[in-house]
Amino acid sequence: MTSPATSKQSTDRGQEGFESQRYQDESTLARLAISELQRDLQRVEDQSRQAQQDAQGSRQLAQQARGAAQQAQNQARQAQNQAQQAQGQTQQTQAQLQQAQNQAQQAQSEAQQANQRAQQAEVHAQQAQNQLQQAQNDAQQANQRAQQAQDRADQANQQAQQAEDQAQQAHNQAQQAHTDAGQIRMTVRQLQHA
Repeated sequence: MTSPATSKQSTDRGQEGFESQRYQDESTLARLAISELQRDLQRVEDQSRQAQQDAQGSRQLAQQARGAAQQAQNQARQAQNQAQQAQGQTQQTQAQLQQAQNQAQQAQSEAQQANQRAQQAEVHAQQAQNQLQQAQNDAQQANQRAQQAQDRADQANQQAQQAEDQAQQAHNQAQQAHTDAGQIRMTVRQLQHA
């Protein structure tokens, strides 16, 4: 027949074994959870690093596109200035030829003998005026094309600026994700040492 003291000792040993097994199970589950958290953290760090590299590449491409757009804008502005200068020169020459035409008409009224020479001079002046008018029209068209090119360059510059802003935003987000991952890793280490 078992005494009460012997029965109590047996019960205590069973309780201690149950507590020890439960502690081991909890420790195993904690280690598994920490291991899974470390794998997730590694994936987040890899993804944030890749996103940061992609953002850097996008920012470089955007800067290159912006540089090309600024160069095109400068070329368009230079072409516009040249077209305006050519237009001013044709207008000045047209004014001079108009004055010559007036003088030819005056010479025609002064003498019948000079009439033939004045008519020929007027014909030449009219031809030159027509040529200069054509040149002025060409300069005007070149000015319009230069203006359109400058507008396109301005639009390309704006698009390049938007792309650079988006790339910078993506870079900032990737940097923040990398920082968050570092904080999570520090937390995991603290849990491991706890």
